[in-house]
Amino acid sequence: MSESVAIIGMGLMGGALGLARRARDASGSVRGYARRAEARDQALAGGFVDSVHETASAAVAGADLVVLCTPVLTMPDLVREIRDSLAPGCIVTDVGSTKQWLADELQSALAGSGAVYIGSHPMAGSEKVGMEAARADLYADACVMVTPDEHAPAAAVDRLRHVWESVGAVVTVMTPGMHDRMVARTSHLPHLMAALLVATVDRDDQQVFPFCGPGFRDSTRIAAGSQDVWHDIVKSNAPAIRDELGIMRTRIDDLTAMITAGDFEAVRAFLATCRHKREAFRNRGQQGE
Repeated sequence: MSESVAIIGMGLMGGALGLARRARDASGSVRGYARRAEARDQALAGGFVDSVHETASAAVAGADLVVLCTPVLTMPDLVREIRDSLAPGCIVTDVGSTKQWLADELQSALAGSGAVYIGSHPMAGSEKVGMEAARADLYADACVMVTPDEHAPAAAVDRLRHVWESVGAVVTVMTPGMHDRMVARTSHLPHLMAALLVATVDRDDQQVFPFCGPGFRDSTRIAAGSQDVWHDIVKSNAPAIRDELGIMRTRIDDLTAMITAGDFEAVRAFLATCRHKREAFRNRGQQGE
C-alpha cells in the first residue's frame, strides 16, 4: 500500500528515512519540514524528499503517516501545533528513544483529532548529526521497536510495521513501558557510561589524550552524540535510567571488592564471562545506536 509520509525534522534520522523511502517506494510521496530555510532547501536539492513546506502543519496536511524526527521534549508542542491539519486515520509516530512519556503526552494532545499515535524507535543512528550524515541504508537490518498501547487499532499497527519493513528494518512490537526498560539497559546506559568514561579519564589538567589508544576511542565513540538529544532522553526516561545506573554501581563495587581482596582469579573469571558474552553478541550481527 502506498503511503504519503510527512517527515518533521530533517536531521540524520529524518534525512535517512526520506532517502530510504524515495529509494524503495516510488509510489509514495515524501514531504519534509525543517525549521530552517537552509535545511529545507538542502532536503529538496539533495533528494531527501519530494517536497518541502514552510510550516509543519502544511507538511502534514493530507499525509497518511507523520514521523516526528525532532528532540523528544519538543514533540508534544509540535503535535498540538499540527493536530488540526492531520487527516482522519493518520498515524503519528516518531523516532525518539523513550516511549511511555511520549505516549502519555501525544495521545492526550491528539485526543478527538481522528489521528492515532503509535511510537517507533529505530535502533539505528550515529554519533554524527545532521542531514549530511544521513544515508539510504541506515535502517537496513536495524531493529525498530513499535510500541502501541492496548487501545491502538491492530490495522494501524500493521500499517506502521509495513512502513518500517519497507525500508529494510526488522520490527519488534512491545509496550511503551517495556521499551523504556529495555533501552535504558541497552542504549541509554551505554551512552552515559561512555560519557562518564570521558569525564573520568579527562578529569584534571593533565594532557592524557595522547596516551589514549583505540580502546578509549572505541569505548567512547557514542559520547560524541548530541547533548540536546540525550538531555531529552535522560529527562523523559529518568526512572528506568536511574535503575540501570544503580545496577552498574553495584557491578563496579563488586569488581572493586575483588581487586581489594586480591581475588584475581575472580577478576579473571569475570573478564572471561564478559568476553564470551561480547563474542556471542558480535556473532549475532546486531546493530545498535
